[in-house]
Amino acid sequence: MRGMLDAALEANRRLSELAERQQEQLTELRGRLAERDAELEETQARLAVLQRMVFGRKSERNRPGPPAGEGGDDSAGDGDGEPSGDGKKSVRRGPGARAGRRDYPGLPRVEVIWDFPGGGYCCPGCGEPFTGLGSDHVTEVLDWKVLVTVLAHCRRRYKRACRCPGPLTVTAPGPPRAIGKGLFSSGFIAMLLTERFAAGRSMNSLVTGLARHGAEISPATLAGTCAQAAGLLP
Repeated sequence: MRGMLDAALEANRRLSELAERQQEQLTELRGRLAERDAELEETQARLAVLQRMVFGRKSERNRPGPPAGEGGDDSAGDGDGEPSGDGKKSVRRGPGARAGRRDYPGLPRVEVIWDFPGGGYCCPGCGEPFTGLGSDHVTEVLDWKVLVTVLAHCRRRYKRACRCPGPLTVTAPGPPRAIGKGLFSSGFIAMLLTERFAAGRSMNSLVTGLARHGAEISPATLAGTCAQAAGLLP
């Protein structure tokens, strides 16, 4: 009986050691799994940024439209559609229909006048001039202009005409600058930070885009500006 008891105790001890080793391995595997989950989450975040940079946002049709009654969509309450079988109105397409285009009241509106050469129009047969209808045919399109300019800040200088003590010449103060002797204006720096970090554009993309508008700027200069501007952010 003593021999059987000793064998049982030895087997129990071995099982306890095996359970401890398995528990240690399980803890180690859980740690590795947590690290892999964190790496996978970081990779997915980077992939989402790259997808936005490459493919951009979805088309205008997939964006949420304006609330009803604001005139952003002609598909409701406009009388252009005919009821379909399920009780919903079908949007009219083709000439004369706006096809669900949105209005952009927040954008500045610039009117461009187009007229016939010489102004007005005359009858091809008798030459009698046509009279204006009083209402123009208006077609609205979205335009996009990017302009990079060089601002030459000319600070006026004056010299003393009297004999009073003090400096002989003075110079008018210049505009406030985010970076003391930097190359870029405050507006340029704000746009750089927005495009780089909010829109997710790469430095090479920014350099290429500026070069298309005649501004040959090196990536090192832009990177240095971002580093200096980092101290201005809260």
